[in-house]
Amino acid sequence: MTHGPAWAPDADDLAALEAEHCARVGALDPLVAVPDLGAAPGDERLLAVRLADGSRAAGLVTVGDVGADSSAALFRPLREHRLRARAAGPDVPGAVAALLSAWSERVAQDPGTPPDGDGVPQVGPAPRDHGTVLLWPSRDVGAVAALAAHGMRPTVHLAARRGTAPGAAGRVPAGVVVRDATPDDVPALVEHQLAELAYDELVGAARVRPGSRALLATQVAGAVANPATTFLVATAAPADERGDAPAGRAEEVLGVVAVEPPERSGAVAGTVTTGPVAYLVLLHVTGAARGAGVGGTLVDAALARVREQVGEDAVVLLHHGVLNPLSAPFWARQGFRPVLTTWELPVSGPVGPTT
Repeated sequence: MTHGPAWAPDADDLAALEAEHCARVGALDPLVAVPDLGAAPGDERLLAVRLADGSRAAGLVTVGDVGADSSAALFRPLREHRLRARAAGPDVPGAVAALLSAWSERVAQDPGTPPDGDGVPQVGPAPRDHGTVLLWPSRDVGAVAALAAHGMRPTVHLAARRGTAPGAAGRVPAGVVVRDATPDDVPALVEHQLAELAYDELVGAARVRPGSRALLATQVAGAVANPATTFLVATAAPADERGDAPAGRAEEVLGVVAVEPPERSGAVAGTVTTGPVAYLVLLHVTGAARGAGVGGTLVDAALARVREQVGEDAVVLLHHGVLNPLSAPFWARQGFRPVLTTWELPVSGPVGPTT
């Protein structure tokens, strides 16, 4: 595919592009916050293209490494080529396609030394060691064909729910107790999070690293001990109450949910135009308990806690896998909808449109 000629915009050109892009995105989804492009004319990180009909696109290209033993490595490749993009004009899809071609060529010409990796083969569709990453407003669907034609894959939705008003269900399944997590629950909570990671890896939303268990054990213990974090578990009612098993048997943790308050949600708060923002970090239910209402009960309980602590008008954000057949319909039923979509491609993959 032949893409548009390289463009050298001046400051006025970039300001006009930014204004038109923001107006178009705002009309499609007023909840999306568009950060400053962060590039000035002459910046070597700036890529810009202009088509014959006046359509144009520009993007800021950055490259960064993620430590293999960091929590970020559970959800990102170890080396990322990222593009913060803007597009405007009568042919936004064409402008995006041209910008992606220019970006692909730049990455192919100078991919840098590949990271060492963690020695674990890639399982899901997301790049594990070295990849290109672009975030795009989920409702700006005109660019989807261009992204897909360049081999990029949608991996993660940032989804939002505006308000914490009680849901329609409000019923706790029989034989289930919802309570705050305690330090004694940490081993079970780690197993839940590892199970969630393993499933999400298959659909491209996570990476299970060799040190995942130790890292999660530390994180979970810290979150349970932090009074600002809402960490709830759903357990089977005590055996002596059910009368179907000997009393004293250890509780089975059927599901977990964790939510960070606004003061601990700064990393995602800037993606939306309103607040305050709480971030739902984790929801997982055992396979045997799915379909019985445990997940919805946990979400209702977590939203009730946010409502008490933050207010009814809080915005709750979360990430879930685009291709996860369990997450997408579940979160839609809970009132969450996509705001931003992460698109990714291994650097070793195609560098231009597929045929």
